Amino acid sequence: MTTTLYPGAIRGSHFYGDTYEGDLMDPNVLALHTTEGTSVVSYRNGRDAPNITALPNFKTKKFDVYQHFLLNRSARALVNQPGGVETNTLNVVQLELVGTCDPKRKTSWGKLKAGVDYIYWPDAPEWAYDALAELIAWMHLNVGIPLQGPDEWPAYPSSYGPTPARMTFAEWTRFKGICGHLHAPENDHGDPGNIPFARILAKAKVIVAGGKPGTGGGSTKPKPKPTPPAFPGRDKFGPGKRNSYVKQLGERLVAKGFGAHYRVGPSEQWGEADRLNVQAFQRSHKDLRSDADGLPGPLTWRLLFS
Repeated sequence: MTTTLYPGAIRGSHFYGDTYEGDLMDPNVLALHTTEGTSVVSYRNGRDAPNITALPNFKTKKFDVYQHFLLNRSARALVNQPGGVETNTLNVVQLELVGTCDPKRKTSWGKLKAGVDYIYWPDAPEWAYDALAELIAWMHLNVGIPLQGPDEWPAYPSSYGPTPARMTFAEWTRFKGICGHLHAPENDHGDPGNIPFARILAKAKVIVAGGKPGTGGGSTKPKPKPTPPAFPGRDKFGPGKRNSYVKQLGERLVAKGFGAHYRVGPSEQWGEADRLNVQAFQRSHKDLRSDADGLPGPLTWRLLFS
């Protein structure tokens, strides 16, 4: 896979891939957790971190996404006992959903109100399920996670421990698709509880088909492909260059999944990270491989923005 970064994800001090590199993997599973909290935490400075955390934004009715590890590197949020089946290190992208699945907090959490200040995931606002469906659809289209999953999503706390929903070692090794922490072997946690998985999955399939979440199917016409912006010229890129086109290029590289060499994010100052990311993009296209020097020309620009 070449897509290792979620577009627009916040990294900075929340990114732990430099401290815990993780094992290389070819993901085909997305495991859903709930943080049982109301904010993004440090996960013990990365020791227990997932690949990404989705923080519901009540103003935008979208997710603020934080990335902790690359999507082709194993995370650390599952128990992985020595001598048993591989959990973290097999093929699993791990997603923490900020919020709770505990029915004790179905309507309130101290002074906080569910659906207003935090998400109770088994009974969330529809926009939160739409946001989750959009993220799942992106994972399918860009990482290859199959749009399927278990039928059983028992309610917390009955989902805790060795339940019929928890997979055996053999089932886990064969599984491809979307599951919860409650399904993972060698683990006892029961999150994310009884989320309406079938409904969320149906929304994701509508998005993949070109529709919008909340519509009845894929009949909504796909958006027309945007026209690539005009190439500004080779002289705008390279050592010593500083301008808005350099940042525009970097932002597009991140959106396409080729921003692995950025430590903080694209800027208007050309740097070695820009060159390496452009080169990685060029090497991924047969029409560009013969001249993958890391400097954008008209064809690199057109393919990148198409």
